[in-house]
Amino acid sequence: MKAIRIHEYGDGNTLRLEEVPRLSITDDQMLVRVHDIGVNPIDWKIRQGYMKQVMPLSFPYTIGQDFAGDVTECGKAVKRFHVGDRVFGFANGAYAEYVAAPESTVAAMPSSMDYSVGAALPTAGLTALQIIRDVVRAEAGMTVLIHGAAGGVGSFASQIAKARGARVIGSAAGEDIDYLKTIHIDEIIDYKRERFENKVHTVDAVVDLVGGETQTRSYSVVKKGGVLVTTVGLVDDTAAKAAGIRAVHVVMKRNAADLAELAGLVEKGKVQPRLAQTLALSEAREAQALSETGKTRGKLILKVA
Repeated sequence: MKAIRIHEYGDGNTLRLEEVPRLSITDDQMLVRVHDIGVNPIDWKIRQGYMKQVMPLSFPYTIGQDFAGDVTECGKAVKRFHVGDRVFGFANGAYAEYVAAPESTVAAMPSSMDYSVGAALPTAGLTALQIIRDVVRAEAGMTVLIHGAAGGVGSFASQIAKARGARVIGSAAGEDIDYLKTIHIDEIIDYKRERFENKVHTVDAVVDLVGGETQTRSYSVVKKGGVLVTTVGLVDDTAAKAAGIRAVHVVMKRNAADLAELAGLVEKGKVQPRLAQTLALSEAREAQALSETGKTRGKLILKVA
């Protein structure tokens, strides 16, 4: 089978399309023929070595973690799936024609869901779901300010918060403002033209997907007893305590139940990923280069021929 592998840390030139041995699976895994792959910033950060202190690699290493495809073989301990099932989720080494996917990190794809949509959901979608459901605990009557509301995680977080009945204020700029209008965000702040703290006061929660100065300026706009949650950088516990709020740094946890919940939201029309370009698996280098620029609008997908 074909896979995109690296043999050392480095730039995009380290990515190679190679012929590799077909995978074997353990009892709790499924062999899945991959149709589509979601490209995430974590993919090129791993390639560049940013994560090597917490996640050292053994080379050669197959990149990627988000996929959608068809089950072709099941381990004897797998109970929820059968050969031929359409699935999406997480598997190490997703930039490949086949993955060995643990049953615990895979969910069924609704019949109406395209493979590209399934591949776009796992990392960004579960991060957003776990932020909005578990930390913000969004519900009717709450107001949530989301920085980076049109981005990978932000676009999901905005839609999930709306689906749970919250009023959503999103910060964005340029063509992202038009996108936020299409998903019916309640209020949009153009961060290039106005400072959010001049317009927003005493919100129930801030979801910070930008970090830096944006996070620093956000503590003052959360009402006492509220929460600031971020995926980028460390929280300032001193500032949070002074403001009388919680500050939480979230790291997404892979699990099948959350994937299934996310698929249900998509099936009901409550959530839809923002898709950008689709490229061939052989174009992984180009896809990661686009992701690194930060200028893409929506999820990049690799399609396996």
